[in-house]
Amino acid sequence: MFAIFAVTCFVAYLGYRLRSLTRSGALLTIVTGSVIGFSFGWFGLYLLGVFFSTSSLASKYRSRDKEGVDEIVEKTGARDAMQVLANGGVGILCALGYQFTNDPVYLYMYVVSIAAATSDTWGSEFGVLSKRKPRFMFTFKRVEPGMSGAVSTFGTVMSMFGALLIVISSLVFIDLSITLLLILWVIGLTGSMIDTLLGATVQRTFRCAVCGKLTEQKIHHDVPTSYVSGWRFLGNDAVNFLSVCGATMICFFVFG
Repeated sequence: MFAIFAVTCFVAYLGYRLRSLTRSGALLTIVTGSVIGFSFGWFGLYLLGVFFSTSSLASKYRSRDKEGVDEIVEKTGARDAMQVLANGGVGILCALGYQFTNDPVYLYMYVVSIAAATSDTWGSEFGVLSKRKPRFMFTFKRVEPGMSGAVSTFGTVMSMFGALLIVISSLVFIDLSITLLLILWVIGLTGSMIDTLLGATVQRTFRCAVCGKLTEQKIHHDVPTSYVSGWRFLGNDAVNFLSVCGATMICFFVFG
């Protein structure tokens, strides 16, 4: 188990040095990786690594083209502790459940939690690069890229590939039938759907007093923004956590 802890520390340090993680993000990555590695062994750490590496690359891909989106989304740049918890917190709970029960349902839930997190991240990071502006989920009106509750064809396709990548990557360590693989893929994909639904309905939004744009940020152009809609306590990190949790709970009811 010391080897797992050492590898986790190295990956967290590397992420910090590459500016993919803040200091708090690196520390929580060590906690997350250690708990998951202790329960699921190298498989758990491997799958977490696939998510972290591909998501980091997706975030950095054509970063200059995402500068306009940075004014809308709540957080940009290196992942902090809350972002790590939002994507990996459910995985910790799955690891603890598996440790105490040894029930394979928690193994499937873990795969789904990582698939959901990857699906949402890929959809967001690649979707904003779509040549056409996305449409809002309910009104179908064109909105600015990066707006919560917005969907695009390209972003949806990349969400599907993100979830599929995680499920297929699981085959390196565990045996999955074609049927089981497809079920886990679909359930993982629901994480991105839940995220979009929550973003369109209850995620908090603000308006900048300087430029008039809707944004998730409390401070815009160095000026406090005005609350517009959503639940004041429900920011992007909370929505990410709930979307991963929702997909994982669906997996529990399907296989439990």
